Amino acid sequence: MANIKPFKGYRYNGEKVGDISTAIAPTRYNISEDEKSRLYEMNEYNAVRIFDGVTYDDDTEDNNKYTRAAEYLNDWIKEDILVRDDEEAIYLYEQTIELHGNKYQNMTFVALLELEELGTGNIRTCEEIREMSKRDRYELLSKTNADMSMITCLYVERDKQLLNLMNTLSLNEPDMDFDTYDGMHERLWKITDKDIVDKIVEGFRELPLYITDGQTRYETCMQYRNYMRANNPLNTGKEAYNYTLVSLVNSNSDGVEIMPVHRKVKLPRGFSEEFFIAAVQDHFKIEKIIVDSQDDSIIDTMKKQIQTKRGETKFGIYHDGDYFYRLTLIDQDYIKKELLPEMSKAYCSLDSVVLRKLIINDIFGIRDDYEDLVSTSMSASECYRDVKEGKADLMIVLNPVRVEQIESVTAAGEKLPYRSISIYPKPSVGVIINIKED
Repeated sequence: MANIKPFKGYRYNGEKVGDISTAIAPTRYNISEDEKSRLYEMNEYNAVRIFDGVTYDDDTEDNNKYTRAAEYLNDWIKEDILVRDDEEAIYLYEQTIELHGNKYQNMTFVALLELEELGTGNIRTCEEIREMSKRDRYELLSKTNADMSMITCLYVERDKQLLNLMNTLSLNEPDMDFDTYDGMHERLWKITDKDIVDKIVEGFRELPLYITDGQTRYETCMQYRNYMRANNPLNTGKEAYNYTLVSLVNSNSDGVEIMPVHRKVKLPRGFSEEFFIAAVQDHFKIEKIIVDSQDDSIIDTMKKQIQTKRGETKFGIYHDGDYFYRLTLIDQDYIKKELLPEMSKAYCSLDSVVLRKLIINDIFGIRDDYEDLVSTSMSASECYRDVKEGKADLMIVLNPVRVEQIESVTAAGEKLPYRSISIYPKPSVGVIINIKED
């Protein structure tokens, strides 16, 4: 079962920080140095300092971005920059943004989730992770003893009771209401009524939770919990380090989207279109689609042309000019039968697996560990721009993973390949901070 509980979150004190919107940071890792500099300049209390601070050439073991994050956090609490709520609460968190003509308005419950060994209960991690990012997150957690950001957990609710409850609670006056620097409108409500809190807690009791963003942080919290337990002979299982901060996303929400994760490929010997066309026909039907104009229209056309019915796998591949290639997988069972018989059919049918095995590995000859040659992006426009500027040889546009695919793969005890899932919008950093204190 999934056990969640209310907590006393730390939030920014508007009287001390000024405009709260300038203190909130985006939740994505590997923020560019230019953007990080803008966030630093925007407000001396911007949350990027305690989440993903600047690294300097003269950093040492005793003075680095992790130790500085701990110093900032402790100082801000002492100076009442960050103030802990007086009452335990589950929080209702809403984000609204308009992007490319589409309005996204997503509400989630924010609570503490009791950590459990993956594969033993209702908490399921969805993606493979990278050990390097795990070490980075562990350093930050061990120095600060705090959850700086929310782990995103998707849940599938058939009767929509929790979704309806969120809609009802959002009619009340919010406790926070602000706009972020990048155009996101955000609101937050504290839910302290015991009956409502109990209803929310019970509502999640039997629901599987799928970690769609923050797998690294979850496993880091498990590692930290195990370390703390080993050094606490009186551990009861109820100490603060046994829990982590989560944003619980309803799959029925109209405002949440599972976004596609596209690929950019840089080939050491360049891209041979003639060779590719010949080689890809072993497993794909290939169609050349000409587009009248380029830029946004070619991207929009690619996305429309690869939309699929269930059971189909399609990609769009662009190299140059006013055209792209649409690839449609011919034999849906080939990977399961010939390449990965030990894996489930659900795993073998994932677009990212098909792409990796039949194109990245087989045709381009790129091994799985060559991340410098194959990179990912949620922005097809960014991929297109990198191709036009010569930073990549081609872009590959994918469809998003479906909820039922996530359910099937994780039910088989497997994980989706690294960077297969992107939930949008993502919770900002600095809205609520959880310090692991009793």
